Amino acid sequence: MKILAIDIGAGTQDILLFDSEKKIENCTSLVLPTPSKILAEKLKKIDGNLYVCGDTIGGGSLSRAILRHLKKGYRVSMEESAAYSIRNNLDEVRSMGIEVGSNPSPGHFQELEICEIDLPLLRQFLTQFGEDFNFDVISVAVQDHGVAPKGVSDRTFRFEKMEEMLRKDNRPESFHFTEDSIPDYYLRMKSAVKAVRRTFSSPIVVMDTAFSAISGCLDEAEGPSLIVNAGNGHTIAALLINRKIEGLYEHHTHELTPEKLENHLRLFVRGELNRQKVFEDNGHGVITLAPFFGEISIRVTGPNRDLFNGTSLQFTYAAPAENTMMTGPMGLIKAALYRFQKAGSSGQ
Repeated sequence: MKILAIDIGAGTQDILLFDSEKKIENCTSLVLPTPSKILAEKLKKIDGNLYVCGDTIGGGSLSRAILRHLKKGYRVSMEESAAYSIRNNLDEVRSMGIEVGSNPSPGHFQELEICEIDLPLLRQFLTQFGEDFNFDVISVAVQDHGVAPKGVSDRTFRFEKMEEMLRKDNRPESFHFTEDSIPDYYLRMKSAVKAVRRTFSSPIVVMDTAFSAISGCLDEAEGPSLIVNAGNGHTIAALLINRKIEGLYEHHTHELTPEKLENHLRLFVRGELNRQKVFEDNGHGVITLAPFFGEISIRVTGPNRDLFNGTSLQFTYAAPAENTMMTGPMGLIKAALYRFQKAGSSGQ
């Protein structure tokens, strides 16, 4: 099978062209700036009123760039689909001073079209290196909080939906969606599928970046294990026993010190960490289905893995395919193989 895996984080987009007939070390891989950062740089060069249209993408750097543009005294209007990149609640977007709707004055507003999966651009680049860019499956990971019901925190909503998936099937490989199974509240995931469909008809697998990272480390987890992905935006930890997820913990990385992280993880494994405490600390949540009190191995990955250097925890850096930045793509490959390997589907 040939699989294109794209894992889009807050800092980078990590890409792997998997070919089952090649050694994984010989498969082409890329680590590029995340699309939000690229678009933020484009916005810096724009003076005047701005109209943003296109897909629902990860906000991050782009959101901050738009707020800076507003502070300069310019008007900013966004197409509804693009506005969801800023917040999943459009009333919150409007409260920032951003107009939501169609271009209010074509010709007087400079246009910025946003997308985070540009397969034609990627194909144009990679074919120069001999890649034929035909895939049996395209597998994408993005972080999606989901559109929460009114009055419900998006952090609470995100973790509740993660818990629902955990209780339904706690095998790491199962934490994915196919094109037709993505819930309506995951707008960014649905937008990612639309972006792929502009170019390809291949089957699609979509994951949250939290679970692509966990799945990517699965082969390195021996016995009872704690897998931690210290990402640029979020830190996610999974307690694995018999290759099944028995607990999840998620927090914002910038809120964590080595001391706080160590304390939280020790309590989490034992089932003693309070979910409300994590939420009040600006985290997402915690759930421990099967507390564990014995010796446990810790595998750490992600761009902020050096947080662990300040702890007293004994840990090992995880590096699937000998590359810690390929953790997410390797998890996407596992999900795609789990879903489609027997189907033998082929793409265009």
